[in-house]
Amino acid sequence: MKAAPAPFSKKDYALKSCALLPLNRKNAVEMASALARMDLWKKIGYPAKALEKHLLAPDKGLKRFRVECAGKTAGIICVRYPWLRGSYLDLLGIFANFQGQGLGRELIAWMEEQTSPACKNIWALVSSFNSSAREFYRKQGFIETGTLRDLVKPGYDEILIRKIIA
Repeated sequence: MKAAPAPFSKKDYALKSCALLPLNRKNAVEMASALARMDLWKKIGYPAKALEKHLLAPDKGLKRFRVECAGKTAGIICVRYPWLRGSYLDLLGIFANFQGQGLGRELIAWMEEQTSPACKNIWALVSSFNSSAREFYRKQGFIETGTLRDLVKPGYDEILIRKIIA
């Protein structure tokens, strides 16, 4: 009997409405630029070069994927595994013209499927001022577990959230 692949170990994934493809240098530069133009990143003053550095930094524990829908780049997802008896959603960015179509929900469901049965958690951070993201995660079953004051920038709090996988 063939063993199941390790969580998040495949190079790419085909989901119902999108594909998760490896993030290469060119994609990372484009993604960093697109993310930096989003209101969230502008508000906290996180520039494209810093995002690019994060997306390109060597890190065997961080899996980075470009989200593609119908041949178009729809966003990015980066997952750290293992992390506190589960997985950690390091970055989820869905571009505006793909939001509101269930893509984020599908990506969270994919994380649940990938996270080892022995691990029962999905973790993430969400900015306290980002009410739409907080509501999105609440609808996906995440609970707010703690506040990290001034983590990214003085005056801005991040909220640690957790989803317990049944």
